[in-house]
Amino acid sequence: MDQARERMDALLHRGCTQRPHRPWSTLWTDVDQNRQAQAELTAIMGTDAQFQTPKPSSLVRRIVQIATEEDDIVLDAFAGSGTTAHAVLAENDADGGSRSFVLVESGDFADATTAERVRRVIKGVAKAKDEALQKGLAGTFTFVEVGNPMHLESLLKGSKLPSFEDLAGYVFYTATGEDFDARAINKKTGFIGTSARYDVYLYYEPDLDYLKKTALTLDMARGLPKGSGKRRLVFAPTKYLDAIHLEEQRIDFCQLPFEIYKALKAKKA
Repeated sequence: MDQARERMDALLHRGCTQRPHRPWSTLWTDVDQNRQAQAELTAIMGTDAQFQTPKPSSLVRRIVQIATEEDDIVLDAFAGSGTTAHAVLAENDADGGSRSFVLVESGDFADATTAERVRRVIKGVAKAKDEALQKGLAGTFTFVEVGNPMHLESLLKGSKLPSFEDLAGYVFYTATGEDFDARAINKKTGFIGTSARYDVYLYYEPDLDYLKKTALTLDMARGLPKGSGKRRLVFAPTKYLDAIHLEEQRIDFCQLPFEIYKALKAKKA
């Protein structure tokens, strides 16, 4: 308990003393009110922005000023119209900070309103009253639409093995944490994609005999394409290579997920 209290005191102290030249007021009369936020959003998005409860960026920006350092990451799990990103970008523009933001939104307006607002405040809004917003607040962001959770159990239907494409997507994402593009697949070479660190290969067929007989050998390793020149991450049923030969070929080996073999046992039974 004492350690937890000390950590909390340190966080509170950090927030209160981040800018020692002036104490933060507990009464915020110099930020816009909620009723002004709709006008702010309309100025950025036009009359098509049908959002009922936006918050003023000046209010969220005040929270960012008090609660963050200049290189912190700000998370908004209910992003709404994108006010938090707007506020973070505005504060970065003002103090030269490099704060990042992560916005999460499940509404169907996530791209058309939330992300579009961020795009516009980055590029600039000619009709905005704020001079900095007119010029654009600069910065970059990535819009990602999250699909259904990818669990191997959902790919294994009864005793049915997943297709090459389905398993490729699963192992690539779980190993790299990066987006998978099925268009990159070359089944002839086993190549399934490139990540920041690896060229990734998969030796697999949804066939019992193939899985029993296939192993990564030295000849197979030497026959892998040069690709981008990165290390190779190779998935296969097993390997006949020791650590020395794997390192010579710049290969990190991963065995196929154990659930595949559980499915095979169920199929045999």
